[in-house]
Amino acid sequence: MADHEIIAVREAASNGRTHHIAAVKVGESLFLADQIVDWITAGTHRFWVWFQNEKVDVVAREQGSSRRYYLTIAGGSFPPVALLSLPRF
Repeated sequence: MADHEIIAVREAASNGRTHHIAAVKVGESLFLADQIVDWITAGTHRFWVWFQNEKVDVVAREQGSSRRYYLTIAGGSFPPVALLSLPRF
């Protein structure tokens, strides 16, 4: 399993209440969020971000009503929207 740092995100159009990450940037490569979710759930790759000077794991979680997977960070004392603090591309 390889480790990769997510350095930027691209948000899809939001409805004002929720945010949806459509794609991420890893190094110089761009990937759709669904591909990252597939790699995380399959255990193929592990992803992380720097947040408040700490390395924090990125995980895939299932949204309750839609059952769609989304990217967020793994627990800890950080807010689940920490990915949205990354630069946009």
